[in-house]
Amino acid sequence: MSRLLFSRFAHYLDEIANHGSIRKAAEKLNVSASAINKQLISAEEEFGVTLFERLPRGMRLTSAGELLVNGYREWNKDLSRIKSEIEELKGLRRGEVKIASSQEAVPDFLPAVIARFTKDHPRIRNAIAVEDSDRVRQLVRDGGADFGLTFSPLPLPGVVVTRSADFHLIAMLPGDPHLERPDSISIDEFFKKPIIVPDTSSHLRDIVDIAAARMDIRFQPILTTNSLSLMRSMVREGCGFGVTAMPAGRPLAHEVGLHYARIADNDLPPMVLSLIVDPKRSLSMTSIIARRYFERYFDETSLQNGKTSTNTFE
Repeated sequence: MSRLLFSRFAHYLDEIANHGSIRKAAEKLNVSASAINKQLISAEEEFGVTLFERLPRGMRLTSAGELLVNGYREWNKDLSRIKSEIEELKGLRRGEVKIASSQEAVPDFLPAVIARFTKDHPRIRNAIAVEDSDRVRQLVRDGGADFGLTFSPLPLPGVVVTRSADFHLIAMLPGDPHLERPDSISIDEFFKKPIIVPDTSSHLRDIVDIAAARMDIRFQPILTTNSLSLMRSMVREGCGFGVTAMPAGRPLAHEVGLHYARIADNDLPPMVLSLIVDPKRSLSMTSIIARRYFERYFDETSLQNGKTSTNTFE
């Protein structure tokens, strides 16, 4: 049967059943009636049963014929579904992906994945909302985002983490070409400089505050902002030191006007970026494909750090 279902005859069989006539099926398929009849006789010999009753006014399926035709039609439905999913994977269909992301993932992590995705699927639209970590979770729960990237501490009620990766707190220094900058500084050195920090809407600020409290330091930032982009620009202008987050194990890639230095302090609390979804929602194939890109990137990031990424939901 499997050979027949994958052969041209299966299509002939379906058309005979639809029209009740070999002649009409032949006209529809632009094939000679004798060729179709020959294949029908051959199939009946192979199965050892009659597939059609030959009546004066046409052809009628026997019980065995109905089983075969129904099997073919079900197989054809599955094939159509598979073809549709393959087209989605190839980026042949249009669609939209809604992503919510914490600010801390925007400078490096988020663009790297989106660049890969848009290159492979240029017809798919991406709508990205940059929010504080708690708001990211709410958007995923409310359906405002298909999935999210958040630094919110676990547990996260109402959502499930599909992947996670460790991040480190990194100091941003002005990239003065006339000064040799270190690749790492202590947290004590950091607090001795004029500093520019995020406000309390950012998880980065939580880490900075915890580090200061552990050292019994009451720091006075020269600038506090809810814009990580502004903080980077102010550091680039030489106004002070700032902070950012980078995946653990990732080499430091300096930029024009910015120098990155690891903060050498083992007592700093961990930062974990989580990819979250609402397990009760059914996502479109487009969104599922996009999520897979992020999950693969999480896996790559964790491998660079010598770890296996957390995978708690499939």
